[in-house]
Amino acid sequence: MQREQLSIPKMILYILFALVFYALQSSLFGAWSIRGYHLDLLPAFVAAAALLDGPVEGVIMGVVVGLLYDLGFTGIDGLYPIFFMLFGMVAGAMSRLTLSRNYVSMLMLNAVEMVVIDLLRYFCYLLPQKGAPFGLVLQQTVGGTLLASLLCFAVYAPMAKISRKFSAR
Repeated sequence: MQREQLSIPKMILYILFALVFYALQSSLFGAWSIRGYHLDLLPAFVAAAALLDGPVEGVIMGVVVGLLYDLGFTGIDGLYPIFFMLFGMVAGAMSRLTLSRNYVSMLMLNAVEMVVIDLLRYFCYLLPQKGAPFGLVLQQTVGGTLLASLLCFAVYAPMAKISRKFSAR
C-alpha cells in the first residue's frame, strides 16, 4: 500500500479556512444562540480532514483546532490539542478502513467527536471545578451536537471541494 504525499498547500487552505471560521465563531456568532445552544463547528474541521484525507491530515487539523480552543480559554489548557490530535488520528484510520468518504460519515464522526469532547470537558473541568449537574450538561451536549450536525455542511462542503481539487493533481 502506497501513502499519498501530504499536500502542504491543501493543509494551508484548511488551516486558513479554520482560522476564518474561528474568528467568525468567536466574534460574530459567539453571541448568538439558537434555542439556547451555541454553535460550535470547529470540531467538524478535524472530522472532515480525517475523513477526506486520512490520519495525517486529521492529526494536523486536530492540533490546529485544539490550539484554537486553548487560545479561546475554553477549558483545561493542553487537553484540547491532545484530544483532537488523537481523534484525528483514529478518525483518519477509520476512514481508511471502514467509513465511506461521504457526508453521512462526516455527520457520524462529528456527532461522536462532539459528545466525547463534551463528556471529557464535563468530567475534567465542569464537575470538579464548578459542580455542574450532569442533566444540564447532557442537555447542552445533545442540543449542541444536533445543532452542529445540522450545520456542519458549512465545513464539509468547502473542505471536500478543496480536497478534490488537490487530489486531482
